[in-house]
Amino acid sequence: MHHIYILITLVVIVTSQSDCRFAFKYTQEDLKTKPEVLSEFLKTVVQWESKFAKTIGIDAASGLTLDGQQLDVTTGEPYGPAHQFTASSKESIHVALLALALDNNTYAKLIYTEEEAVSLLERKIKTYENFDQDYPGYGGFLPWVAVNNGVVTPTWDWTDGVPSLDNGQLFWATYGLVAVLEKTNKYPDLTSRYTRFYTKMAQNAPKIFYEGGGLIRAVTKIKDVKLAVDKNQYTNRIQDCTDFNQPCYLDDPYEGELFAWMMHLFSPISTLDRDSIWIQKRTKLQSSQFTVKSTDKQITVEKGWWFSAHEQWKYLFFPYLSNQLQQKLVSNAEKARTWDAKQNGRPGMFASVTGNITSNSDQVYYFSDCGVQEVAFQKVSHDQLSAVWYHNMISGPAGQNQYGSTEGVTINGQSVSPFVTWDSKITTVLGIAGGIQDQISIKLFNEGLLKPVLQLLDKEWSSVFTDIKGTDIEFAYPDVKVPLIKKDFTTCQLQITE
Repeated sequence: MHHIYILITLVVIVTSQSDCRFAFKYTQEDLKTKPEVLSEFLKTVVQWESKFAKTIGIDAASGLTLDGQQLDVTTGEPYGPAHQFTASSKESIHVALLALALDNNTYAKLIYTEEEAVSLLERKIKTYENFDQDYPGYGGFLPWVAVNNGVVTPTWDWTDGVPSLDNGQLFWATYGLVAVLEKTNKYPDLTSRYTRFYTKMAQNAPKIFYEGGGLIRAVTKIKDVKLAVDKNQYTNRIQDCTDFNQPCYLDDPYEGELFAWMMHLFSPISTLDRDSIWIQKRTKLQSSQFTVKSTDKQITVEKGWWFSAHEQWKYLFFPYLSNQLQQKLVSNAEKARTWDAKQNGRPGMFASVTGNITSNSDQVYYFSDCGVQEVAFQKVSHDQLSAVWYHNMISGPAGQNQYGSTEGVTINGQSVSPFVTWDSKITTVLGIAGGIQDQISIKLFNEGLLKPVLQLLDKEWSSVFTDIKGTDIEFAYPDVKVPLIKKDFTTCQLQITE
């Protein structure tokens, strides 16, 4: 008796109704070796991410961002209301993206036309101005705010406080926007209004955030948010500190450093105070070595808090990469991230992220402590969560949805973080677009400030990084994938046909 074995070839195709599961149209090899394929892939990424940025991620009436949206774990449709709140950090991403659209950036203009960008910027600055008028005690800075169809108020936990870190990000996004507006010379009203906005932040920073001796408060407590700055009282809001008995300060060399640069360059403080800010920051500016186990070679990196990708935010907004030493450190940091994932058998890299859930009613947690333990100050707790090399991640189960990429996926492929947020999605888009540091660099140069910035960068970092190892080591590429165990969202499925 003869047995006939019929081999059935499985052909993977993307659903015809949307093409949102486009990751499977591309291979890792093509993305590595074919520039035209890489360009097409990145443009497709941006076009899908724009579906979040232009719809559920925005409050149309105010022009402000909405933090994010939970998705149904099965369908991928919006589940419940949007996160109707935002912060300066999310606003900074949006302002920078709008600026790049006005500057004819290849990727940003895929999201916004010039007319759309101008309209949003007009609504946004009007909202900023109205908030400042209603709550003068914030001094032009933004706390976390509730946003509901044009109505903007402090969230319940920020009625007496304001953070410095997020506002440093917004300051530089706005400064970069003004650089673009000055270049186009088409919108004088917007130019003057946004200039007043960032100038007010810099002018009020010492009164609101500075304690003297180089110490910048991480969060300031405001006596009366309805009272003008010059008549108000500001102190350290200790309840926000890790050690609730001690005040905390913005002394990190990560994204919080953007606020320090604002004060150093534009705030009315003495030369002694400017110098003191950088002296206070030296304790956490440390060199660390990551070891590539297969070769026992070391990669020198700037030691991270958790060494989360979130800490690299500053490179999108300030011209660090105009300094050669910084170029080496940024490159090395990303090498360490890729090798950490590869040599630990993970299909992705780490970032602070919203936790995974398996049902819509599950409690949602935010995991900040995701990173690389070997080169981190703090304990890294959530090793099981992975945000993968981008293509590898979105190729995982439910890695894509009708609004672009999904927040995150577990490395066992059994569950995802069914959320879409500005932090996880549009920082990626801003990175693809190249950030806004080039526009900021030109404006700093025109104002005679770029040279002293680069000199200070060289002074502070060269005293710590005297021997940078690993510049000759190549980046690692993923060699494992997320198992396709969880089913795709029903609105964005990878179909397998026989």
